[in-house]
Amino acid sequence: KQWYQRRVAITAGIVSTDIGNICSVSNSYLKFNHKGPSMLAAMTFGNCGYSFPAAMGAKVAAPHRNCVAYVGDGAWGMQLNEVMTCIREDVPTTAVVFNNGQWGAEKKNQVLWFGDRYVGSQLDNPWSYAEIARSMYAEGITCTHVDQVTDALSQATKNQEEGKTTVIEVMVTKELGDPFRRDAMKLPVRHLEKYKNTCQYSESATGQPTDL
Repeated sequence: KQWYQRRVAITAGIVSTDIGNICSVSNSYLKFNHKGPSMLAAMTFGNCGYSFPAAMGAKVAAPHRNCVAYVGDGAWGMQLNEVMTCIREDVPTTAVVFNNGQWGAEKKNQVLWFGDRYVGSQLDNPWSYAEIARSMYAEGITCTHVDQVTDALSQATKNQEEGKTTVIEVMVTKELGDPFRRDAMKLPVRHLEKYKNTCQYSESATGQPTDL
């Protein structure tokens, strides 16, 4: 949570946010001082891969404003190719990629209601998204400590003013926030005998994954 406790006032900026557990947490700490539309979000559409293309569109529509996308590493995998579009079409945009090695929203469900049996929610990321950005001729910055975040955002803002696209890779823990809809799911009931050993009779006591 330390990462989000540094609220950043984005002067005349537009922030687009993706779906996912980590964005639902980071959204809570956004602070704007511009009067007018400043936040774009997938909301109930739940369309994964929304944030960066939305930020690009905002930049085309309002080139004088600083446009930033918030996205987890899972959703980033569905849109990172658009960095090349920014370079080719001269659309300077910034992406803040939270790298926690997991599909957080799905994993939270598995923590609460499925006994920490992680299926398809773990992401092995042996690469650096900042390095991938640099290979596309964009700017890439990696933050491994909370004290680096403000400087990284300031540099990305300067880069955007100079016509450069930046990917800020923020290395974070696997801590998870609350699910979007706690009322949308409940503990599963196993009716077949062969699956009854997977029955859960209570939610996770900690609400956090076992691999923090």
